[in-house]
Amino acid sequence: MRKWTAIRELLGAALVAALVTAPARAQEPTTPVMVNAERAMVTRGELESALKEIERNLAGSGYSAALRTAKQAQADAIRERLSQGDLRVGDLIRLDVAEVSSISNLYQVSSTRTIGLPGNIEISVAGLLRSELQDYMTTQLKKLVRDPTVRVVPTIRISVFGAVGKPGFVTPPATTLLSDVIQQFAGGPANNVRWEKSKIMRGDKVVVDGPEFRDAVNTATTIDQLNLQAGDVIDVAAKPAGGTFFRIMGALSAVTSVIWLGIQIF
Repeated sequence: MRKWTAIRELLGAALVAALVTAPARAQEPTTPVMVNAERAMVTRGELESALKEIERNLAGSGYSAALRTAKQAQADAIRERLSQGDLRVGDLIRLDVAEVSSISNLYQVSSTRTIGLPGNIEISVAGLLRSELQDYMTTQLKKLVRDPTVRVVPTIRISVFGAVGKPGFVTPPATTLLSDVIQQFAGGPANNVRWEKSKIMRGDKVVVDGPEFRDAVNTATTIDQLNLQAGDVIDVAAKPAGGTFFRIMGALSAVTSVIWLGIQIF
């Protein structure tokens, strides 16, 4: 009787160990900064409204501790965006001036957050949102050109890795949908893609994870609405290799081995 009790205990432990394919990930709150906006690029007013809504909810008692932490981080990120602006070092800005072809060019944001126009003209873009850039550049160029016709297209240098056809660095316009970044700039998703496990990283910090990523793909959300910055990494997840069948067969094999070991011991 003791022998079979011990074997049953061994089998129970083996089943648990064999069926767990990966260690459980700690449920840390993520901090997606996904702002609903009427336009492809979020305005200062929309960011301020989103921040007030978060602060109003934080003042109440309806949030759990984990959700409160996540919302506080989201509020901090919006405050940083409002104060620091969107344009980061290395971002590219496409500037077209109909009246002066020599000004029309692709400009890179410098380490001092300026762009250098011909004639050693430096224009600061520090503190600006992408949605403010069109009107701001039109005002600045009026100092050089009478009634200029200006078109500004800000871009974001990011990278896309994982379950995509062409992983690597891309520089899409800020108005590009997340789904289009993956489809048009990164060669499209692989057949085994898992949107609900995909994420966007900023250094070692997750800024968009799981359901938020899936929703952004499905609801035509732009990378500006997701608050992406230069250097962010889009990590498109894939289904585990082998599939369910092979995981079950592996588990059964492990159980069989434990049974054999138990018989040999007792």
